[in-house]
Amino acid sequence: MKQFMVTVLLTLSVFQLMAQDFSDLKGKILKDSAEYAELQPRVLDCCEFLLNSPLKNDENNLIAFDFLVEWMNNNPYYYFVPNKKFYKTISNDAALSARYFAALCQTAITSNFKIEESELQYQAIDKTVRYSMYKKYKVQIDKKLQKYVDAKKDGKLKESI
Repeated sequence: MKQFMVTVLLTLSVFQLMAQDFSDLKGKILKDSAEYAELQPRVLDCCEFLLNSPLKNDENNLIAFDFLVEWMNNNPYYYFVPNKKFYKTISNDAALSARYFAALCQTAITSNFKIEESELQYQAIDKTVRYSMYKKYKVQIDKKLQKYVDAKKDGKLKESI
């Protein structure tokens, strides 16, 4: 019975993730630091959604990604800078880039913006590479990304960044 309840709860949480609607964030422009702080829970919602759903360029994915980019730009709490080497590897894939930005935002927020840049990059890249490794997310892994996947499997991801 306990196992059945756990299965039901997990199924419902998956449907909740898939059912999220970000239409209220469409075209949202942030004006001041209070609004940035106030919307951090919505940023985390977008991050969770993007990091737990397959690569797609549907409207909900695009709205979530656009909102994250808006939130990252001119953020009064943290200055986000993508890792040049890793970003160059994934920049041709907008949907995967969205997952990397989601990982950056999620990591920064959950650490209360008290994280060294190198550690932020490592954790975000690690999340993105792990995401890429799951077949259910349907990531097309090219030769460049495969190097990061191999480094992750060998326990050498941090050194490859």
